[in-house]
Amino acid sequence: MEFAIVAPLFFLLVFSTIDFGGYFGSRLSVEEAARAGARVAVVQCDETGCTYSGSSIVNAIVAQEGIANLPKTVNCTWQGTTLSTNVYPPFTIPGTGNGCIGIWYFDLYSSTTGPPALCGQWSVSSSAWVWYTNDGATTTTEPTGCVLPNEDIVVVGVGYHYNPLTPMPAIASNALITYGETQLLEEEGVS
Repeated sequence: MEFAIVAPLFFLLVFSTIDFGGYFGSRLSVEEAARAGARVAVVQCDETGCTYSGSSIVNAIVAQEGIANLPKTVNCTWQGTTLSTNVYPPFTIPGTGNGCIGIWYFDLYSSTTGPPALCGQWSVSSSAWVWYTNDGATTTTEPTGCVLPNEDIVVVGVGYHYNPLTPMPAIASNALITYGETQLLEEEGVS
């Protein structure tokens, strides 16, 4: 009799602990995946030039995804055309699916008065680069000054929707979204 009264609270506590443990495990996986992608992105240049292979960055992200089951073909969407320090997360996850991957390059010297401007983005859905001009228009050719060692910032972002094991009405699905985002200065190649 007493167990029947206490059982719902006991199971709620047990399953909540399991769900939040899974959520924080996914969060750590997503953050590590973003860091791994950024490490690959910043050292793709050497004396002969930059390869900036988006697919090798995505492969590094996926290799570190851990328990987060990241979609390999869904783009995160950058909010705006500059590197803003006032917006977090700086990208959004599409409403459908488990998450997204984003790789963006920002030119530090494109503007003398404002924040660094977006100059390139890897599209994981089409496996191709999208380049941006100074006025924010897209182009098929890489703009001058984009993806240069010691002059540009690469941002790797990973977003993930964690799906809880127990569907508790008190937990909104938007409450269990986690982000990983790493910003690093483009470096010279490392041998």
